[in-house]
Amino acid sequence: MSTTNSYVRPKVPKQAPAQTYTGASDAIDISRGDIHILNRTGNVNQATLADPDLVVDEGRVIWVKNGTTQANTITITNGLGGSGGGYTTLTFLAVVAANAVLRAYGGKWYLVGQYGITVS
Repeated sequence: MSTTNSYVRPKVPKQAPAQTYTGASDAIDISRGDIHILNRTGNVNQATLADPDLVVDEGRVIWVKNGTTQANTITITNGLGGSGGGYTTLTFLAVVAANAVLRAYGGKWYLVGQYGITVS
């Protein structure tokens, strides 16, 4: 009989510069690093975030920061923790300090820290 350890060791952050998104509806690309900045000038960025890969991204932590004074949003494909229709959208307060820390577990994203975020 084997036992499994449910603790997943955090991955070492990718040594990549912060990724900046300036479009109207950018797809956050986690293959480009672990720090992402929503930085659209003059209007809201309605970004999307796909589910993490069950194997490759397990334990991965990403940080998404509001880079402007816009109420940017992130729509998570299947919701936080795979909740489906609920808890799919993170809305940032219209301040540069608003940010979210997300961790991949079981092929889904979980919100592990935030400042100035509303989840709906």
